[in-house]
Order: sequence, then C-alpha cells, then structure tokens
Amino acid sequence: MTTVASKLRANLPSLIPFGFTFADNRYTYREVFMEGQFEAVVEVDEAGQLSSFIWDCEMEEVYTAHLVTAAAGAFVGQVREAYQSILARVEEDCCVALPFSKDQSNRIAQLIKEQWGDLPDYPFDKLPTYGAFRHPSNNKWYALVSQIPRDKLDGSADQELVEIVNLKVDVREIAELLSQSGIYPAYHMSKKTWVSVLLDDTVEDQAILALLEKSRHQIGPKSYKAEQGPDYWVIPANPKVYDIDTEFAENKIVYWPQKSTIQAGDIVAIYVTAPVQAIRYVCRVLGANLENRGEPDIPTEKKVMQVELIAQLSDTVLPRERMLDLGVKAVRGPRRLTKELIDVLRSEVINNY
Repeated sequence: MTTVASKLRANLPSLIPFGFTFADNRYTYREVFMEGQFEAVVEVDEAGQLSSFIWDCEMEEVYTAHLVTAAAGAFVGQVREAYQSILARVEEDCCVALPFSKDQSNRIAQLIKEQWGDLPDYPFDKLPTYGAFRHPSNNKWYALVSQIPRDKLDGSADQELVEIVNLKVDVREIAELLSQSGIYPAYHMSKKTWVSVLLDDTVEDQAILALLEKSRHQIGPKSYKAEQGPDYWVIPANPKVYDIDTEFAENKIVYWPQKSTIQAGDIVAIYVTAPVQAIRYVCRVLGANLENRGEPDIPTEKKVMQVELIAQLSDTVLPRERMLDLGVKAVRGPRRLTKELIDVLRSEVINNY
C-alpha cells in the first residue's frame, strides 16, 4: 500500500460527492482501469491521511510492478500512468496542501496565519522540509520549522524524523524554558538566544503561540512601547470581510476580537486594507480581554476588546505611502506603532479631537 504525499490531507466533506464510500471508519474510492484488468483503490482515514494501491483483478492480488523503479516495458508504464492519473484527480478534487508533515506543525502554521497573516516560505532548495516564518517589516524569520532526526535534538540514538520550530527568546528566560519538557537548545542556531520546540504535542499549541509572539516581537523592528501612558497600535480591517464603515456609522463604541497584548487605555489605529490602504479610524480601548457575550461574527470562545471611536480620518492623511515613510512597512496583524507615526497621530489627529 502506498501512502500519498504526507503534505496532503483529504478534505473530508468532498469525498462522498467525488464517489468515496464510508464504512468501518474509513472512506474508500475504487476505479477500474486498463479495460477492467486493474482497480485503483484509494483509502482515507478519519484524520484525512490517504493511502492507495492497485488491485490486479485477474490475479486477485495487489499489483506492485509499477512501484519498482527499474521496471521497464510499455505495459508497466501504461499501468503506472493510468494509476497516477486517477490519483491526480483525487488529489485535485479532494485534497488540500499542508505546509508541513506533522499535525501540530500544521496547526501552528494555521494559528500564525490567523494571528498575523504570515505564511511560510522554504528558503533552502536542498532542505525542502524547512519552512521559515518572517516578520513582514524586515523579512527576518522569527520561526523556522524543520524536520530532523530525533537524536540531533536530544542526543539519543533514535533516528525517528521529528519536526521542530526554532524560536528566539529572551536570554533571561532560556534556563527556565529548557527545564520544560519538549524544549531544547536550538538546533543549528545560537543557543544563547534561540530554542527548539518539539512539535509532537509535548508542548501545548497555546504555549507555543505565546513563544511565537515573543519571538516575532523580538525579531521585528523596535516599535515604540511607552514606559508610561497608553501604547499605540495599528490593526488591519479587511473591508471585503467586515463592513467597518457601517459599523462606526451606527455605533461609536464597538467590540473587536482581542488582539495581542492590547490593554484598556491603549490607542488603536485601524488600517483599512486594499483597496483603501490607509488608516481611517483611531480608537481608544475601553476594555480588554473581555468575555464574548454573543457578539456577531466573533467566535464565542474568543476574548474581545471594547473600543471607542475618537477620530475618523480622510484616506489622504495616513495612506500606506506615508506610513512607509514613518516606519510602518506592513499591517498584517496587530503591531505597535513607530515613534514617528505616534508623533503624527498626537500632533495631527488626537490633539485636534
């Protein structure tokens, strides 16, 4: 039996419409080919993992000649080509591509996408399992997922391939972190400021997300954090997803999904994404980390913050081009503002309202 590429997972709702049947806790698709001589069998377990084989209908046994790379001849080639064509249709119609091989790695990648909008790139041609997450403001990576033999991590003789994520941490926290199960001195990076976290569910997703946020902050440009008084943030709003203009036209105080470490009293600039690409609203945070008591379009398990509109700007005041000049290169998730942009907000916006 052949396991289909580990970076593919079946989209379970698409299987039955495609022609799969469900029995004994697995989905099965069968298709006869080569004029009834063979049958392609594709199976999917409840986790979405695919496997497949060819059944020789005449010999009533699994056919394997197509798996032998040295096997030559027109007939074997025809079988292989027809079989791969069937698998390609299944993959195209029923599968989704995943960035990594291990389940927790893919969950973490999804959390990163939801939190900041960052997607991995694969910087090493000879190491295709290595995926880097970069800070959009300076293109430096704050997380590197890689697949290595376990013995490279813990010094054992175990050659099992595991996935890890390298994260930058505060040097003052290194000793405490390394005392935790699943966290090791960094593999192939500075052990003074980086750690490797094993992605096998030893460390919980939310604990890794907290470390990711710290790593991303350390790698990112040094935006301004106030020693006293409010912090200044910018968060994105996609007008294709959320009609923020109508919301603020009807309500001066609205609820928003809790973002990062934003606290009550902070100032939040709302950047409206394409096609606008400008800061259009400035708000004051009235309450943070509040329980969601039924706000529409916000999952009930998510914390919310309450924000009050204090200024609405023309799109010519702080367009993307001016934001770039003031040190804010991208707004894909919540981030603190640079001192230069804060000074503009204070002098040109907040003091006038």
